[in-house]
Amino acid sequence: NLVSDPISNKGLAFPLSERDRLSVRGLVPPRILSIQEQERVIMDEYTRGWAARAEQEPEDEIIKSGVSPDNIRKWKVLQSVQDRNETLFYRILMDNFQDMAPIIYTPTVGWACSHFSQLYRRPRGMYFSHGDRGEMASMVYNWESDEVDAVVITDGSRILGLGDLGLGGLGISIGKLDLYVAA
Repeated sequence: NLVSDPISNKGLAFPLSERDRLSVRGLVPPRILSIQEQERVIMDEYTRGWAARAEQEPEDEIIKSGVSPDNIRKWKVLQSVQDRNETLFYRILMDNFQDMAPIIYTPTVGWACSHFSQLYRRPRGMYFSHGDRGEMASMVYNWESDEVDAVVITDGSRILGLGDLGLGGLGISIGKLDLYVAA
């Protein structure tokens, strides 16, 4: 899959015409960002980091709910493992379920969802926008596997009482499926 190949993947910089031609439409969020815009997001993370941002946002509803910079660090570690080796990820999650469930799902994933645009790394689901109406049936064939056992669908509204997170709410669906697989 092109979006899994770090040499050919342009992330969010694929224009719509290329997304259709290369069958990656729906595999990356619908927003198009130039390489320069993507670089700004990465450099902001590189220079400031999320722990510093969490400390600067003490009134943030999710931070007030008990999500600590350490929870965010743990979430990022687990996402990195899942990006590299899903077998290892699920083994770790199954062996440490009680400790990791609040990291993979609520409350930590709520923080991750509300900061999705800064945290986006690798596609883990499909994205359908209003502009994809009439194309969704063909877009599902862009998914790289025919072996799908469960699907969670969300419109991104009313996520964990956080309001409308749009496509940022995808993390809730992913976290829910991760818990189902590990349970």
